[in-house]
Amino acid sequence: AVNRVGKDAHVIRDGVQRIDWHNYEAIKIDLSRSGNGEQGRAFPLTDADRVDQAYRENGFNIYVSDRISLNRSVPDIRNPNCIKKLYADTLPNTSIIIPFHNEGWSSLLRTVHSVLNRSPPQLIAEIILVDDFSDKEHLKESLEKYMVRLPKVRILRTKKREGLIRTRLLGAEAAKGEVITFLDSHCEATSTGYLHCWIESQITERPSCVR
Repeated sequence: AVNRVGKDAHVIRDGVQRIDWHNYEAIKIDLSRSGNGEQGRAFPLTDADRVDQAYRENGFNIYVSDRISLNRSVPDIRNPNCIKKLYADTLPNTSIIIPFHNEGWSSLLRTVHSVLNRSPPQLIAEIILVDDFSDKEHLKESLEKYMVRLPKVRILRTKKREGLIRTRLLGAEAAKGEVITFLDSHCEATSTGYLHCWIESQITERPSCVR
């Protein structure tokens, strides 16, 4: 059985009902946004913006990052065939684990906001930020106060510098979701179609896959 194309589209294949998971209202809002860095456009730099220290500490220009919205829009860069696919209407939820060490304020927050903005809420069991013994002041009390305002987000902290793998494992041990997803601390979800696609294709079809 096949329903009409669009947000209400569904098809039953091999006994599994498949649906269009896209959030078209969120997509519409993203497409209407304009401003610094919106739609993934380059940020025009002046000589004053080219701060060497910003690159040395973060590997990118945090000064510019701080001037871009935490909820900025980014283009959907998926293959067009992926956009048209329908996925199982029932999928396991996931614990999203984000390890970090001395991450820039805006880049870390933008990662979390993009996940919340572009993920079906029912698929997110929790977002776990795992701090690998950061010593930057903005990642202490200020981060705790900020994240309290966001749904499903909690922070774990190591007692000494552990490194990326042990920090990830700490998050995995604390996870409550049916599936574990690891993300970098300065990345952005680029579409409302990323998470259900990831869960079905990489986990449901390949249950032993770890990425």
